[in-house]
Amino acid sequence: MSVAHQPHVHQPPTEGTRRILWVRVGGCLPLNSGGRIRSYHTLAHMMHGCHLRALELHRTQDEPVSGPVAYAHEVERVFFRGLPAWSPRRLPQFAWPLLRNLVASSEPFALERYRSRELSQKVRELTLRGDFDLVVCDGLAAAAAFEGWEAERQIHAVLFQHNVEALIWERLASVQRHLSIRFFFQVLARRMSKREPELCRLFDGVITISEEDASYHRESYGLNNVLGCVPAGATTDARGVPQRVIDPSSSPCLAFLGSMDWLPNQDAVTWFIEEILPKLRHTVPELKLMVIGRNPPASLLRMTAEDPGIHFTGTVDEVAGHLRQCTLLVVPLRAGSGTRIKILEAMAAGVPVVSTTVGVEGLPLRSNEDLLVADDVPGITNAILRLLKDHGLRRALAENGMQRVMRDFSWQHSAECFFQLTDSLPQNRCSPSAERNVP
Repeated sequence: MSVAHQPHVHQPPTEGTRRILWVRVGGCLPLNSGGRIRSYHTLAHMMHGCHLRALELHRTQDEPVSGPVAYAHEVERVFFRGLPAWSPRRLPQFAWPLLRNLVASSEPFALERYRSRELSQKVRELTLRGDFDLVVCDGLAAAAAFEGWEAERQIHAVLFQHNVEALIWERLASVQRHLSIRFFFQVLARRMSKREPELCRLFDGVITISEEDASYHRESYGLNNVLGCVPAGATTDARGVPQRVIDPSSSPCLAFLGSMDWLPNQDAVTWFIEEILPKLRHTVPELKLMVIGRNPPASLLRMTAEDPGIHFTGTVDEVAGHLRQCTLLVVPLRAGSGTRIKILEAMAAGVPVVSTTVGVEGLPLRSNEDLLVADDVPGITNAILRLLKDHGLRRALAENGMQRVMRDFSWQHSAECFFQLTDSLPQNRCSPSAERNVP
């Protein structure tokens, strides 16, 4: 096992300070995915109310991570020989592990690839040492590290669920054209729908990121340990509504924002470029599309290589500047779960949004007031054209969105919600496994 320890302006916790161990796969930096953004800002604001130690699982082949971070008082990193980040060009590396998993395992491949004996040992060691009041598992990918020793824990453990993972794979399977890919996603969905609730039951509490996800865990999985949800936040841009929204000139630009190595985002962009963009260009021939997000797949780059009006930025240091070059944000998601921080980021930047119902799922936003919502090709096309033509509506949605984020969404509120939910746990812990055995 390889372990690296990195303090961040370390000060011993004072008497009475809550001591939290936070376990996750990977670090929170760089801020190039919704999950990282959510965890980073929640943690950074929680640091004012507790002493926070982060334990992170990293691949040995990843770029070295060093230096202080702004989301924990202490950071410890465990390294393991895991598969690299997925991309189609790495299919040869994934072929045998995928086949072996499909034939010889019942574990969802999306979880099996992160299984680490090193992480399990370290989580158990730190949890049982008695130095913490609470341990948090940040995401389902790290949850297996808590399995097999839950009865030994003397402190509460909480799972922070960023999605309903099974639902993502079900939705992805439903929109696949290729039968082999659809079959594989259906297998993943079935396995995940069995394994996800099993892992959730290891914990004293489950915290989701939307009321919809909390209800799904309670009703579809039958869980009685769901504490509630922690909403996402955003920071309103002080510069106000961008000029490209007020006056898009003769060549308006649409934005898509999201990590392009995430399959639901790839599906959304492919569907938009193939089915919706050509119809938009019948009316607005000079319309452009900017896809803002890391690791766009080679297949999409090849498909759009001859179209100068489509631009993939790849990884960017700062999102707001790119959003403010665009007239509106499109969120044509057909699969996914949780909440889309990209919508709040666009609203905070003063950029109006057109989204599908899946895209806006989990966010308490109002269609025709905070954004426009449509689900099929004609509906999305008409909503975008309506916004491009109606200057008053475009400006009103932009201003309403900024006001809504300022009023109802903040990362400080997210941190406070997390503390409130964990404080609701009973003082004396009864292990989840013991509770399950009560007749």
